Amino acid sequence: MMSGMPNTLPAFGTHPVIASLPGVDADALVAACEVMWQEGLRTWSVHIDHMEALATLRGPFGRRAVVGVHGVTKASQGTAAAATGAGFVATAWVVRGLVRASGDVPVIAGGLTPSEVVAAGASGAAAVQVVPASALSPGYAYELPGIVGDLPLIATGDFSPEEAAEWLVAGAVGVWTTGLASAEAVTAADLDRLRSDCQAWQL
Repeated sequence: MMSGMPNTLPAFGTHPVIASLPGVDADALVAACEVMWQEGLRTWSVHIDHMEALATLRGPFGRRAVVGVHGVTKASQGTAAAATGAGFVATAWVVRGLVRASGDVPVIAGGLTPSEVVAAGASGAAAVQVVPASALSPGYAYELPGIVGDLPLIATGDFSPEEAAEWLVAGAVGVWTTGLASAEAVTAADLDRLRSDCQAWQL
């Protein structure tokens, strides 16, 4: 589970995986998230443009799962996400004032190059997502920690479970898949494919 304290490292539970959720019909989203929860993937994120889904998911899942908000570009959005009950707030870069604006909600800042990653860590974020990690060779996963030190890193991208696992082996504290719960997968009449894909992400 994500920590409820500010500036502290998120804890993911059984599997160190965050999954981005699409902006689809609430009933379809709840059904898909139930499958993900059953398969042990219980840390999710909705885009800031679909933050109404956060309240929808808090009803059936409550404390059973952690639902954050990503795509944040302004400090005021962090305040809104925190007020709505977000488990964490995520941005792809460093947003000035976001950590303070998000109050007790952990912030995941982002970067790609070593200097960007270090700047994200210095912003006071709980963790730094390397984004888009899927655009880089696996070797970067092993080189980056030696450059930036002991910053808690989360590899974010549309990559395979095998590629994501490389980041965990290299020392990342978690991985964030943007491709697992696609709109097509979540709204499919049969969620067996989603279940199978979730099983592959039990890292």
